[in-house]
Amino acid sequence: MKLDTPQWFKQRQAKADELSPGAYRVTGPNLPEAVVGVRVGDSLRWQAYVRSRAEGPDLAASQTEFESARDALNAAFELYRSSIITG
Repeated sequence: MKLDTPQWFKQRQAKADELSPGAYRVTGPNLPEAVVGVRVGDSLRWQAYVRSRAEGPDLAASQTEFESARDALNAAFELYRSSIITG
């Protein structure tokens, strides 16, 4: 799956490097480093999360409600923006 990043992400000159399928390390000028990702829940719906490091605990997570990984990744970037950048 090709990673589609939001417009604000591109404007901030941020970069997302794949760590594993569904998990990306986010870096950028004047941005805190974090990991955004998605996972499948028991209901076979997707959940978005944000962590400070790959093996760390979730700093923020959505409900398990998204029908596709792409929708959940969009939510993960929004979680990063709302909880880490503007938090």
